[in-house]
Amino acid sequence: MGAYFDLDRTLEPAMLKGLFETELTVCLGRLIDEFHDPANDPHALVQRYRTHASAYDIAQRPGSAIELTDSHRDQLAQAGHDEHDIEWVACDLDRYCGKDSIDDETMALIAEGLGVEATPAVIGRMKSIHLQAQAEAHRLASHYLDDDVQAAFDQEDLLMQKRRGNGEALTFAAPTPAITQAPAIVIPAASNDISVLAEDTDCPFKRHHSARFSTVIPKIIELARLAGHWTRNLEQYERVLRTFAWITGDKPLGDYNHADVAAYKNALLRMPRDYKPAKDFGRPFEEVSKTFKVTDNARSINTVKRDLSYMSTAHDILAEDEWAPKAANTKALDFSKAKFGKHKKVSPKTARPVWTVPHMESLFSAPIWTGGGGHLHRLDARGRTEVYHDAAYWLPLLLYYTHATVNEIAGLRVDEVRIDDAVPNIVIKDNDIRAEDGFDGGEKNESRGRTLPLHGEILRLRFADYVRANQAEGHAALFPELYLNQARVGGHQFRNIAWCHMMDWIALHMEVPRNRTSGKAADMHSIRALGSSFYAKANAPDLMRADIMGHARTGTNALHYSKRMESHGMDQVLAEYRAFMADHIEIATRKLWPHPIHLLPLRHRSRTGKPKALAR
Repeated sequence: MGAYFDLDRTLEPAMLKGLFETELTVCLGRLIDEFHDPANDPHALVQRYRTHASAYDIAQRPGSAIELTDSHRDQLAQAGHDEHDIEWVACDLDRYCGKDSIDDETMALIAEGLGVEATPAVIGRMKSIHLQAQAEAHRLASHYLDDDVQAAFDQEDLLMQKRRGNGEALTFAAPTPAITQAPAIVIPAASNDISVLAEDTDCPFKRHHSARFSTVIPKIIELARLAGHWTRNLEQYERVLRTFAWITGDKPLGDYNHADVAAYKNALLRMPRDYKPAKDFGRPFEEVSKTFKVTDNARSINTVKRDLSYMSTAHDILAEDEWAPKAANTKALDFSKAKFGKHKKVSPKTARPVWTVPHMESLFSAPIWTGGGGHLHRLDARGRTEVYHDAAYWLPLLLYYTHATVNEIAGLRVDEVRIDDAVPNIVIKDNDIRAEDGFDGGEKNESRGRTLPLHGEILRLRFADYVRANQAEGHAALFPELYLNQARVGGHQFRNIAWCHMMDWIALHMEVPRNRTSGKAADMHSIRALGSSFYAKANAPDLMRADIMGHARTGTNALHYSKRMESHGMDQVLAEYRAFMADHIEIATRKLWPHPIHLLPLRHRSRTGKPKALAR
């Protein structure tokens, strides 16, 4: 009888405080250890801890919802998170920080150890306490790089002093966009318009301009855009220009020479693959570079070559004035002449492996296509029997049966799906859905603009009905849920809210293909590689394969004499290509039944939640 009454105890304030303090201390210590792991980027950890803190803060609230509401988004914005961070909070809440990140059995054991009956309410309360502690630990850890913390002898104790007071709001300072920051190396200011004749024989230019490189970055971007060199993704170009200024010390333009090209190239080669230079623009490069470790995580040669190509364009623009060479027909800074050892863009050691048809059959057996729960339960085999239609349902099918890229499919407009043509098709071209910097986008190159017939399986599963339902709602985008904000769009958004969980579903049922040398696993783009492998047969005309895949044609006949579209018309050519695809593509969806079109509320679409397989 005494034991019975002991078990009838409830969670008392002292117990709750003890649970909170213990979890906070343990979690904070673990997070601080992560800063000292050479494999981690400390500044990236700060960003991750910021969004995890907010995700845990939301997860600890009563109820099981793990989706951000409009109210949550407003609160996060007021706390200092930008749109990019808010989308990461949504992903963190879905993938890492929800209530299911804490095991019920563990909470029950702790309750029993405290002499408290482990009722569902008690377990729920204890989960909330642990999530609160983890939110606070992540918030404190996000301040670990603060100057006052780093200067303290007992850094963890000082962090503990930063804890929120009773009722104090969780806030973060809004980050300043990196691309707007000029390199902050302290150098005496120089006038932008002072230039003198280059009398010094060491100066390779006609005139020695004393304006620093950072001051002409806006000019370079503007002229490159007007000349058609850079029309989209201007943020990336600006980031490269500012990185060059930072590495080279942002010298007066007239002080640059060929040695700066080598210094820039070598600095890029030393940077880890996941290192973001913009976060350190306020510190001298020489100081920061001392922290770089020699690892296998170096930047790829192709990424370095890309940045050198951007700088070559910048040089050619400045060569019309500020960097006009003293010697005719020469380049004072020739970025195109940077030397590298032999390398291949893709080799067996670096290539991402391909999926197999059984892997795709396993994916298409998931509850998304066969029937499961609704929002965030789309991969729950224990759910109900509904089938909903959105990017989570259609995008993998379209990737499989068209072999297009993720962003090509994710960025389709509704009016680029021509259901009522003689041969139903999709048109892949530049459009405003994938626009960047005011220019329509989407085509990686000229060959990528193409018209593809829709496979019979896509039509059998009622894709036409989905297109018409989306059109009836007035959406311009075929998958509007992927474009609800400007922070993460298209394929990137799909990867975070759906594909990561689809990968987990496949892994529950089959071994995921992985490159043994590089460790790379098959991914979304590997579906396209599988599609291309369907045509690796002796009887497959290379011209048709190239047209379907969006590859450049090769050979004189294919390039100059094959004009079948003009001679026989679009309908006949599309019919021939549809037959060609049907002959070669292996069907992976024979067991799927077509279902009437059901659409979730827009913000709930394509958010699949984590996979849950039936117990064996």
